[in-house]
Amino acid sequence: MDLLVFTDLDGSLLDHADYSWRAAGSVLSRIAASGIPLIFVTSKTRREVEVLHDELGLREPFIVENGAGVFFPVDYRGRTITRGFPRAGYTVVELGVSYDRIRAFMKHHGSRFGITGFGDWSVAEIAARTGLSEERAALAGQREFTEPFLPGPRTDMVALEWLAAEHGLKITRGGRFHHLIGAGQDKGEAVRTTRDIFARCLDSSPPAVGIGDSENDLPMLAQVDVPVVIPRPDGSRLQLRLPRLVVADHPGSRGWAEALGRILDEFATEVDRNI
Repeated sequence: MDLLVFTDLDGSLLDHADYSWRAAGSVLSRIAASGIPLIFVTSKTRREVEVLHDELGLREPFIVENGAGVFFPVDYRGRTITRGFPRAGYTVVELGVSYDRIRAFMKHHGSRFGITGFGDWSVAEIAARTGLSEERAALAGQREFTEPFLPGPRTDMVALEWLAAEHGLKITRGGRFHHLIGAGQDKGEAVRTTRDIFARCLDSSPPAVGIGDSENDLPMLAQVDVPVVIPRPDGSRLQLRLPRLVVADHPGSRGWAEALGRILDEFATEVDRNI
């Protein structure tokens, strides 16, 4: 099937409480067997994605740290990616700013606003605040572009957002944390970039599915042909109106699998009709 699948991880493919993807195992196998690119679009770091790729046996492009970087494996599907630059076995397109720049902002203004982030916490503290093992928390701390942070009880988020904008930065919200990121990046821009690379370098412009559950997924969902919203464990969900919108019946990997399974069935039917 000629299709791209872009997916958020935490709260979508991965369950909120324990980060498990097991309930989606059969659909993941179906995607792999069909040769469909499964492209992670996440706030996680490159190192975290690499571990998950190893678990799932994937060698696909991925988007990290809320759209800050697009990573294509070298010699992806036998093609050369001409956009970006080589690094650590990938062709990389950087859309965000450096982590050093993000941390400089945090160091200068964090105490004023009562905010702290991953760069302020030990591995044990990251583990405690995320529910990750310390091994996985260490990978989450290896940031290249962005800073997840927690506001304090008296944080003036409006003033903080204005100050961030003055420094060429912005704030977006995920499932667990706020994220300080570059002003020119978001998941939507990264998805547009990835689709453009498929068109230019792989001669492929297939329709795209996008799956997410949080505010930082909205730009991605607006850039795909079939947007999928995953509800949160408390039953709440993103409220939006988009063509062909699909709302999953369940949170996490179970809802992810059921919704994407239905979409794959529909696309398979459309292909059969056109043969």
